[in-house]
Amino acid sequence: MNFHSKAIVHLSSLHHNFEAISNFVGEDVYIIPVIKADAYGHGIVRVARELSIYSNAVYLGVAHIKEGVMLRGKGIKKPVLAMSCVDSFDIDTMLKAEITPVVHNVLLLERIIEHAKSNALNIKLHLKFDTGMARLGIREKEVEKALELCKKNSKFVTIDGLMSHFSDSESDLNWTGEQLDRFKRIVRLFEDNGIEAKYCHIANTGAILNMKQSHLNCVRPGLALYGYVPERGLKNVVDLKPVLEIQSQLINIHRLKKGEGISYGRTFLANKDMIVGVVAFGYADGLFRSLSNKMECIVNDKKVRAIGTICMDMFMCDLTGIEAKVSDSVIIMGSVKNQSITAYDLAEKSGTIPYEILTNIGKSIRVKRVYRR
Repeated sequence: MNFHSKAIVHLSSLHHNFEAISNFVGEDVYIIPVIKADAYGHGIVRVARELSIYSNAVYLGVAHIKEGVMLRGKGIKKPVLAMSCVDSFDIDTMLKAEITPVVHNVLLLERIIEHAKSNALNIKLHLKFDTGMARLGIREKEVEKALELCKKNSKFVTIDGLMSHFSDSESDLNWTGEQLDRFKRIVRLFEDNGIEAKYCHIANTGAILNMKQSHLNCVRPGLALYGYVPERGLKNVVDLKPVLEIQSQLINIHRLKKGEGISYGRTFLANKDMIVGVVAFGYADGLFRSLSNKMECIVNDKKVRAIGTICMDMFMCDLTGIEAKVSDSVIIMGSVKNQSITAYDLAEKSGTIPYEILTNIGKSIRVKRVYRR
């Protein structure tokens, strides 16, 4: 396949970010790097291999059992934590792949206990509690029941971790503090009843940077690993470097006369004679159509604006006054000299968040992923 576009993953930046987070939380705090969703668009297998070298990375955090099974098939030996298990998952498959499940309701806990009893096993797991996210997690009224099940069946289940999840850690410290207090009460309750989990974790990227007391003895960085923070105000707390760069090429250059329109719907009309470049990257490659007439790109070290509606396979840009030729490189996300375009920029202009930009952009099979040290 003739790849016009590349998703360049800078591995040195990935390692820089992990080590910066490690230094920030300190040597007494373990880390569960979150690599779900194809490592936020960076390539789950390669990112897993790179982060497996760190002894303080005690688990690799994925969403689903299938992600963990795939990692095992690729030779990844590091412990894997499946954080979004559902009732229908295959326990035998999970155990065979040595994946640790996050159990988020009592029914699932009972099912695992029954399986362990029937097969004379002891299954290691993490229990997740809902402290205010109102998504997944054992609700407050069921905490006592979960505790009793764990006490009564300690021969069959090992509670390796207790966890919860913040809903607003990047912006609302009062609410985040209330969630933390709720979680700490649950941890104390389990400890008072003889269940001391090896890992207690609730801090995501926002809380890691915004609330040190939430680190406990384990944290779960996601977005920060890839060089971004959920709120720009947290940008300077830890020195992070964007890991992903997206490049494409000019595949055509032509003139547009004053008054002529361009692309579907003619959403852009030239107010002067212009030079137009066509870039081989479109919404099928993860570029949001909502960026039409809003985004910029970098051509030969200069920022230029995108014009017209973004198409499935390409978008157009204004090259007036720019020296450029067909096959010249175009930076859609990345940096060169004094110019840069980040996931923050694309998110702001498309009305979304950096997470969505990273997990979408460059996902097409036509975009070649390249790893660089």
